[in-house]
Amino acid sequence: MTTTLILGLILNIVILPLAFKRVLFLFRLITSGKPAPDRIAGVTGRLSQALKSQLVEVLGQKKLLKWSIPGIAHSFVMYAFLILASVYVEAYGALISRNPDWHFLFIGKWGPLGLLQDLIAVLCLVGLVTFYFIRMRNQPAKLGRKSRFSGSHLGGAYIVLIMIFNVIWTMFLFRGAAQAHVMAENSHEGYGKWAFVSYGLGKILPDSQTLIGIGLLLHIGIMLVFLIDVLHSKHLHIFIAPINVMFKRPDGPVALGAVKPMISDGKAITLEDVEELDEETVLGIGSIEDFSWKGLLDMASCTECGRCQSQCPAWNTEKPLSPKMLIMNMRDHAFAKAPYIMAGSEEKRAELDAKTLAEAERPLVGVSEGEYAWHPEGGAIIDNDVLWSCTNCGACVNQCPVDIEHVDHIVDMRRYQVLVEANFPAELNGLFKGLENKGNPWNMNPNARMEWAQGLEFPVKVVGEDVQDLTEVDWLFWVGCAGAYEDRAKKVTRAVAELLDMAGVSFAVLGNGETCTGDSARRAGNEFVFQALAQQNIETFNEHKVKKVVSTCAHCFNTLKNEYKEFGIELEVVHHTQLLNRLVREKKLTPVAAPGPTRKITYHDPCFLGRHNQVYSPPRELLEIIPGSEFKEMPRSAERSFCCGAGGARMWMEETIGERINVNRTVEAVETGADQIAVGCPFCRTMLEDGLTSEQDAGRAGEEVEVLDVAQLLLASVKGEGKKEKSSEPKAKAAAGGSLFDAALEAAAPAKPAESGGSLFDTPAPEAAKPAASGGSLFDTPAPEAAKPAESSGSLFDTPAPEPAKPAEPKAEAAPAEAPKADAPKADLGSGGSLFDVAPTEAAPAAPAEPKAEEPKAEEPKAAPAEAPKAEAPKADLGSGGSLFDIVAAAKEEAPKEEPKAEAAPEAEPEAEAAPAEAEAEPEAAAEEAPAETAPEEKPAAPSSGEAHTPKTDTKIPEGGSLFDI
Repeated sequence: MTTTLILGLILNIVILPLAFKRVLFLFRLITSGKPAPDRIAGVTGRLSQALKSQLVEVLGQKKLLKWSIPGIAHSFVMYAFLILASVYVEAYGALISRNPDWHFLFIGKWGPLGLLQDLIAVLCLVGLVTFYFIRMRNQPAKLGRKSRFSGSHLGGAYIVLIMIFNVIWTMFLFRGAAQAHVMAENSHEGYGKWAFVSYGLGKILPDSQTLIGIGLLLHIGIMLVFLIDVLHSKHLHIFIAPINVMFKRPDGPVALGAVKPMISDGKAITLEDVEELDEETVLGIGSIEDFSWKGLLDMASCTECGRCQSQCPAWNTEKPLSPKMLIMNMRDHAFAKAPYIMAGSEEKRAELDAKTLAEAERPLVGVSEGEYAWHPEGGAIIDNDVLWSCTNCGACVNQCPVDIEHVDHIVDMRRYQVLVEANFPAELNGLFKGLENKGNPWNMNPNARMEWAQGLEFPVKVVGEDVQDLTEVDWLFWVGCAGAYEDRAKKVTRAVAELLDMAGVSFAVLGNGETCTGDSARRAGNEFVFQALAQQNIETFNEHKVKKVVSTCAHCFNTLKNEYKEFGIELEVVHHTQLLNRLVREKKLTPVAAPGPTRKITYHDPCFLGRHNQVYSPPRELLEIIPGSEFKEMPRSAERSFCCGAGGARMWMEETIGERINVNRTVEAVETGADQIAVGCPFCRTMLEDGLTSEQDAGRAGEEVEVLDVAQLLLASVKGEGKKEKSSEPKAKAAAGGSLFDAALEAAAPAKPAESGGSLFDTPAPEAAKPAASGGSLFDTPAPEAAKPAESSGSLFDTPAPEPAKPAEPKAEAAPAEAPKADAPKADLGSGGSLFDVAPTEAAPAAPAEPKAEEPKAEEPKAAPAEAPKAEAPKADLGSGGSLFDIVAAAKEEAPKEEPKAEAAPEAEPEAEAAPAEAEAEPEAAAEEAPAETAPEEKPAAPSSGEAHTPKTDTKIPEGGSLFDI
């Protein structure tokens, strides 16, 4: 045993210093990150929560066990590491004491301990075999992108499996030989039959001190070599993952819900800090050095398991983004750049080798060289397409077993690209302009937010007009931009309002005092626009004493509930499905059996309602209790639901790479056999309707299939309405995805030939009081009403006092003679403008069009006998130096509300047969002229995909403009 002792000491003297050197390197690299005081406070201030996370996620393996067989196998291996550490203590005791029968004080060779050690070792072997077959079954060489191991370091994984196997068999060799020695001496000091594997081997192996020494040295030596391998590989998570879990966000179980604040050098940056920012302040993350130590800890913790990748909607539709490889590439870059980061001075950096200096020069985000989705060796670390493919759905964060915060890192990198580099997709220019100038992403008239309520049989109370503040009612009904402007979403807004009225719930709306919550701005990286919108809304909430809010939009719901806390306001925010569920439980709403065949309904979970806020049951319970319906769950549902593709500001960007996410999800919904696809978010409805149209046009979905909000289905059931019958005409379906269950904007609206399907750009059947434009696109603004003139200029912060409702008047007669129509000018994109800024036009020489009064609900609109001049609104003058922070006074003289119609989506042009019906509802435009309207741009707009899209331009915006004129 003396020789064994000498050799064992030599092994430790050689290997342990190498391990210590690597640990010191990792410690210095991770702590070189920026401060993250909130994470320290999250542990010290909530110690019980941190300990609970360790028990549930680390010891309990909660996330891994969601994956059944792989999770169980991992639990066997993980517990083997913990329990077999006691065997290493015994091994070092035997080595140093030169006594193979060394044992723990007090408990000695306690039989149950021996049983536990041998049992967990056997289970560990079972886990290793399971891992081997999982790897073989999911080889990237066979499955390509479908394998969650695509892009992982495969060689290292097999080395680790072999090393763990070596640890187990050398343990049994050492313990078996020691048991053989105990048996030979008729001693009772061993574990005996309790250690059933060691005992069995003891009967076979000879009594040999040499064999004991060999087993002991092999066991210790392999453990030391394995230690070095772990410290240099992805299996570093064995030591770091528990630390990463401990320092996760203090405000929730995972990094979902709110995006983390924009932090520079440990301090949150707000609008109030803009004037005081210095050169050291970094907005977002522009290099690896800008990450906090928690961000670097995230990178080092990655296990390359690929669970995030397997659930990512971008990766599963052939986009370049893989959450796993995004973290891996940044980790590998951080390790390669570490000598430069830790050099400490420019003199020492100059002495570094050329490879390290070249790595230090690589940008974090930009254009990558080669296969950018994998591990680019040149150019940027993260390609632009990788960064902007993310939908912020949270599937990666939800599945990550070590609590890596992918979404926060992506949003931080977007912040830098938007606020510092001005490097972002061209389509977002229109989004930012609309939010800054009009307070909504559609760039629509901010005074038109109450048009959805026209024609309702009950009054909708407006705060400041009908009620003084929110103390007079139970709920603030947050309508949202989609619910106020997008025609299909308006039907959902009306349905919810009608259900609340039926149930006797008192509620009020902010009307024109409402402004976008800013979700899309923040998720796109434009933090300052988000904060401006949030602060304006919070001031309104405080002024009107808002405490309880109900929202139909999952994005508004998440933002109001989770994001606004950062700015000092706590609201009770519920989704409309939660409130409606409560009302049904309280018997205030009662679904009844409807005539017609049984309907099959499936449900799509909005990401920002489900994964981000864990609201899964309320909408399902509502659908399951609807009489005459059968609920069908999609394979990917609840926390594993597949994104519709609209989150992360992707709603406003064109999708040009790979398969469309919304089509992928729609196919899954259709394959359930459901004829009604229920949603709980206007963005989801837009995306799925667009996907459904694509499938119906291809003949892969029946014409009777429709996409509806849960509220519409509930309203139809409460009213006793059945599902629509299958149409006998091959292409006759409701315009823009409408159906029997859409809360009608007109009780007696005339029938209208259907268009090919619904998307964000299609204008559905109009209200009699609100004529719709003929083409239907993002750039079509609704026809005006005399009662609500639009301001000719102004900004997001010009919130006019709400006007009282005006009684309906007979419809104004059109001009009896044809008047010349003003030519639409070509859009001027200069001086920081975008396609959303429509240039002023010269009015026709004839008298201006008379303002149109609201038409009575029951009266059928008639076509104008002759063409009348089309009034166009003057362009808003923002000034050459205007910005988000300039508060412009509203103009005293206001033009009629109508804004000129810009270019329509090209696919709507051939449908000439739909034009007359639309012209009937629009007396200010001649029916026969509607389809032939000249487009203001020579280049046609991109085909509608269900996403708002601003065509890319080469316009360079000069200095001196607004926040977006970068």
